[in-house]
Amino acid sequence: MPSIPSDPRPNQSAPLLSQDAQPGSAVGFQQQGTVDWISMANGTVGFSVDVLSRLSKAGVEALTIYAARAIFTNIRLGEVGERRLNDALEAAKAFPSVSNILWFGFGVKHIIRSMQESSEGLACLGICASLTEQYSTVIAAKVLRELFLLYSPPADLTPTLRQWISLVEASEGLLGPTDFGLVLHGLSRFCLRDGCCNVRGCASPEHIAVALKGIFDLSKGYLDSLFLSGGADCAWMAAISHWLLDLSVEVQDRNGSVIYRPHGTKRQLRNDAQLVITYLDEPAQSIEIVRKHYIIPSGRSIFSNATDHEDDVISYGRVDWATCLSDTFGTPMKRLLSTQSRTTGICLGSASRILYAVMRDEDDTLTLEQKREVRMDAPPISSSSYGRGFFLFSRRLLPELDENTSLVGSMETALGKSYTEAVQLFSQSTVSLSSFCTCHMCSEECNPTTNIEDQPFCLITMIETICTLVRIMSVCHMQQGLEINPTRSGLEKLYWMRRQLASAPVKSGYDPIFTGLLQSWPRPSIMTLVEILFTGRGDRHMAWSKRINSPAAACCNGLCFYLNTLTEVTSDPERACLVNVIPGRIEWNKSTYDYVQDIIDEQEKGTEEYVYQSTGAEIITQYDGLMDSSSPDLKAELIVEEAATVNRGLLANYRITTQKFPSRQFLLGPRMVWYRLNDAFTAATCQGRICKSLDGFRSILVWGEGIIRKEGVLQEPLAPIIRVLPSQDLSIWLALSQTNFPAASRTNFPVASGAPRQRPSRIFNKLQGGQCIRCCVLRAAEFSEEFDTCCICIITVP
Repeated sequence: MPSIPSDPRPNQSAPLLSQDAQPGSAVGFQQQGTVDWISMANGTVGFSVDVLSRLSKAGVEALTIYAARAIFTNIRLGEVGERRLNDALEAAKAFPSVSNILWFGFGVKHIIRSMQESSEGLACLGICASLTEQYSTVIAAKVLRELFLLYSPPADLTPTLRQWISLVEASEGLLGPTDFGLVLHGLSRFCLRDGCCNVRGCASPEHIAVALKGIFDLSKGYLDSLFLSGGADCAWMAAISHWLLDLSVEVQDRNGSVIYRPHGTKRQLRNDAQLVITYLDEPAQSIEIVRKHYIIPSGRSIFSNATDHEDDVISYGRVDWATCLSDTFGTPMKRLLSTQSRTTGICLGSASRILYAVMRDEDDTLTLEQKREVRMDAPPISSSSYGRGFFLFSRRLLPELDENTSLVGSMETALGKSYTEAVQLFSQSTVSLSSFCTCHMCSEECNPTTNIEDQPFCLITMIETICTLVRIMSVCHMQQGLEINPTRSGLEKLYWMRRQLASAPVKSGYDPIFTGLLQSWPRPSIMTLVEILFTGRGDRHMAWSKRINSPAAACCNGLCFYLNTLTEVTSDPERACLVNVIPGRIEWNKSTYDYVQDIIDEQEKGTEEYVYQSTGAEIITQYDGLMDSSSPDLKAELIVEEAATVNRGLLANYRITTQKFPSRQFLLGPRMVWYRLNDAFTAATCQGRICKSLDGFRSILVWGEGIIRKEGVLQEPLAPIIRVLPSQDLSIWLALSQTNFPAASRTNFPVASGAPRQRPSRIFNKLQGGQCIRCCVLRAAEFSEEFDTCCICIITVP
């Protein structure tokens, strides 16, 4: 997909404080890590109206900026760290929606453009952005608050927690596309358990702040060295020390031997490191300071109630795509990729073949009811999510799969089998893997009393997680130069989402295809899954699930996720059903927001006085020469309004108009359009087949893309309805939007035979895809008969 142009306007940054009122001169900060609060309280500062406007739009008060800069005079960025931050700021951009009414990312007048003009502001940006690479927005804000309190400020100069949150939100996501997350994971991996659950909380914000103040003192030269002991919180301290402050860092074992240096160089002297961290096997109960040796209590396991404690979960940084599977799942995954590589390849290859059959609506696979159930969860429809596309994309995305020739060969062989053979291979392979798996579901030797989080990862669930990961990424789009790696905790969460719903393969009645592979696609919406993968959070959005009024765009931990239907007007399902991922936030009228949701469409409620209807209908039995009946001058305008909710949200709809009906309009939500295109898509094709003529089969041809009234199609209660519309046109959006007949039309009407018959009120819409007209119409007739519903097939013309 081509890159969307970024904001072309020049950088319009301005310093937050006027030049003659910088904290260093106006406030009189003292040395040795203290702040002269009396001088600060009596000092004066100057803000331009433009800067005050930017602060207001970001929800940050001027006092908060001034207070933050007061404490960030006590840290010194390294030369390399400062260059890294400036590179990240230069790369940060904003990208527009349709009509340029919404912007996603960091705009040219974003508050960070002004903060970077001073050394204290730049340090604040770096610490805030790095905090949210490990912690949630709320925890990051609490750490800043506790850090501020360590300098003993007066109460009247202390910002509220809500203000610290707004300050964090202004810069979070900035380091997402950098290698900071990879450095953080490189330091975290030494404190993680191998091959089992690592969903844990963080240390208390108070303890993190105390150690962070020690890091500040180290950067300013007030300390020669610092020793930290604890869990993954120590890894974050080491990451910022190395990446931002240019301090030398070492990880040592209990005996003092160096086991890792993030910079990769080998030093002869062990005592030359400025920061030394040691990981503790057992978490301490309270913080201890012995000769500048900080022992930080580690967070507890929160596996059983991770959703309730989502803010406490730590991410462990970001994993490299080249090694993400082994880095996350450890020894069990290495087993799949080595000794069990052939079986793994068969599982993945047969899975891609089965998914291909389902997306193509192949006969003799699943029942229509099962197919409908699978598609109702809105799985990815990208050609890279099934069949040969899955085979090729998975090898590009996950190099660990491509490195083993046995795995690749068996995967390609399984892909070439028939559906029936692929089902048999997948079933046999899962049974084979279960015999080697040591989790409690697959192994009778596993102690059933052992907590699930202490058991090894299940081999079969890991296969399903790989499939889910590839399918998620098949619809993700990122801008060049702003690519973001997944978090380690996010990838593990995808595993646990499936694991908690999985059934044991050895149980009688277990169906490895429908109950296993096809039901392994998680229930939450695709955007929630992408959030979880790239932030390690998003559990609280599970309730959005498949709801059609789920957000079309949302922000989480500094990353913005938005559907492509907000940025491009297209009826191509593969293009329209992409999910964009970008660092930054949603901007409208220069203010930032948390989400964009569809305005509730009144025509879904049956109100139709403002929409236009189809122009007519007729029964046909001849299908040669069907002509496009769409309106030629449809226009779309994205309209946005602010939501009256506690959370900062926006409501958006497309207003579709045509000169044919100048006084009427359609209102279509971008999320609704995304869902309808996904649901109507089929990968079915008639290539290589000779299909018979459909002439003689009775269908109802509807003219135009407007609302269909039941009175116009009452002659044949279950006959499929056909619309003929151009493949790349707004008319497709309008036609797919109708899922019910208008309420006024839902009455009994006599049919030709004279017997009363109720035409179903529910409507299924199906796009033609690569099928011939005959196959498309007959499949619509099957749906009508099976579900007692009206099925409309949309025949597309170039």
